[in-house]
Amino acid sequence: MLMGIPVRLGGDLTTSRELTRQRALAEFGTFALRHADAPDLFDEAVRQIAHATQLPHIVIALHRPEEGDFLAVALEGVAKGPDGPVRLDGGPRSAAERARLTAQPVLIPDARQPGDLDLSEPARHAGHGTVAAVPIPKAGSVAGVIEIGAPDPRSLDIEDVYVVEALAYMLGAALARMEAEAERDALLEVLRERERRYRFMAESIPHIVWTAGADGTVDYYNGRWTEYTGLSVADGVAGKWSEIIHPDDQAATVRAWTDAVTRAAPYEIEHRIRRADGGWRWMLSRAWPLRNDKGAVVRWFGTATDVDAERQVREALLDARDAAERANRAKSRFLAAASHDLRQPLNAVTLLMGVLRSRIADLEALEIVERIEGSLEAMIELFEALLDLSKLESGAVSLDIRMVPLNAVLQRLERDFAPAAAAKGLRFRMMPTSAWVATDATLLERMLRNLVSNAVRYTELGGVLIGARVRDDIVHVEIVDTGPGIPPEHRDEIFDEFRQLHNEARERGGGHGLGLAIVRRASALLRHPVGLDSRLGHGSRFTVTLPRVPPDEIAVEREKAMMAPCAPAEHTVLVIEDDSLVLTATKLLLEQYGCAVVPARTATEALETVDGGLRPSAILADFRLPGGVDGLQAIAMLRASLGREVPAVLVTGDVTDQVEPRARSQNVHLLRKPVKPEELAGLVRNPRHDV
Repeated sequence: MLMGIPVRLGGDLTTSRELTRQRALAEFGTFALRHADAPDLFDEAVRQIAHATQLPHIVIALHRPEEGDFLAVALEGVAKGPDGPVRLDGGPRSAAERARLTAQPVLIPDARQPGDLDLSEPARHAGHGTVAAVPIPKAGSVAGVIEIGAPDPRSLDIEDVYVVEALAYMLGAALARMEAEAERDALLEVLRERERRYRFMAESIPHIVWTAGADGTVDYYNGRWTEYTGLSVADGVAGKWSEIIHPDDQAATVRAWTDAVTRAAPYEIEHRIRRADGGWRWMLSRAWPLRNDKGAVVRWFGTATDVDAERQVREALLDARDAAERANRAKSRFLAAASHDLRQPLNAVTLLMGVLRSRIADLEALEIVERIEGSLEAMIELFEALLDLSKLESGAVSLDIRMVPLNAVLQRLERDFAPAAAAKGLRFRMMPTSAWVATDATLLERMLRNLVSNAVRYTELGGVLIGARVRDDIVHVEIVDTGPGIPPEHRDEIFDEFRQLHNEARERGGGHGLGLAIVRRASALLRHPVGLDSRLGHGSRFTVTLPRVPPDEIAVEREKAMMAPCAPAEHTVLVIEDDSLVLTATKLLLEQYGCAVVPARTATEALETVDGGLRPSAILADFRLPGGVDGLQAIAMLRASLGREVPAVLVTGDVTDQVEPRARSQNVHLLRKPVKPEELAGLVRNPRHDV
């Protein structure tokens, strides 16, 4: 029964007809398994159907969804029309469309009787009385139909329909196989193309490329391997790659690779590999695990890159850095030694000039002394600037960042520069401030002192103003002058060494051109930015930006300061100095200012005088003393023996960065050689406990 319509057999089946049908199915099945050409497959199907059924009308047509009909691909007993290819109607009343939709054979038993299905154009043109449409199933759908027909109504043998149905299943299976094989072949071609591309890249790049299995066994090297090492790819795959690793690097290399494979982690190591010419070169070997969708490692991809040149450059840079550091250390040692050795005679000359000035009554002789003092002061100023610049450049400065009352720094600047400004007829004004800043007090004052010195030196009319502006958590210290101003094109170069815009003749009174160079280096070290705003003919404004200390921290610092004891009233000074000339000059100077001086050449002598009953009002000590005890150690021992913190002053020519922090921690005033006689006398006659 087909679609509910009974079909009568066309006659008794003979054994010969049955064998013919079976043979047709077997031959087509064999053909379908061996051939992959669709037109040949369709032609063979038509031939076998015709042979098995002896029917005069056979059409194999494939469904065309975009056209809504079926296109014939093989024919038997049907002539092609003048309009081109033969088509089967795909309308809702067509047997072909009904067979496609139901995936079952559809039969029109008597085309002359009215019914719900229409004959196809080829069948109607041939005048057939009975027609059947058999679907061609393919991978869960219907690819098309096989239409068979006979001249007389109800003349189709049901066994013929069954044979065609069986053959249609074979045809659909063959089409599905062919499509699957075509898709497989396309994918294989894509993979082959990718492999060709990979091989091409692997063979073209100037690096050794290798791969390994999931267990870490190397299975491929590119041609660069043989060119570089002289070993064949077969030798490398066989495990001989370890033989070309430098003996000193073999254990580390094998250990790193084993660890990477065990942990499924990227591999990277630098080691030496023997080249084909026998030389050793540094290589950077890397490998990355390739994982499947589940995260398991399936392969390793690795490279080896020659980094010998980079390694040599890196080692040369390290050697150069080490050499530079050694040079800096040597420079620091030289600066320390040279500073001490040069400051000693300068200090003695300075002190003796102070004594000599007070003992000369002749005005002409006094004028000569003043000129000598001026030259000496200029030499000392240049000496100090050069040493400061050398320290900053060599990195021999260790910062001591503390909370500093800014007003105290500005007051000292006013005290030192106001007289010089007044002598030039300039107004000098300092704006008081309550701000505290976090900085290295000594280095900050050095910066500001150079800026103020330049302002006074180059301003001829008007005045100089120093002050501070507080903005949230920062403080701007400003030095403003009414000098000649700085042209925009020179605002960077003024911070270079020995660059003076207004002193091309290098007159001594115009400075040395080192002040702003020191400012720039100190600014970078302290991270205190320096800004400049200037107008030609109107003056300049230098701004130093500092971090502000919060008020609550200032209150704690002030409480500490208020707990300091009062200074004694006597002016007996214990002087510890091993240089006879400096000791004599110091003694003469201090006695000239009304102080009683007790000299000692070593810490031991100083302790003996204290043990003998001396109670000095102040201690003045040189830093470098004989006997393995320095000046700070001597002061500590004397204070311990006296049982109180006697005001103390340390005089040193040392430029290293260790002395100043130690002096501060012991509450000892620090003066660097050569010292100014007035400053030295003022400290020992009016000693203060707070440093």
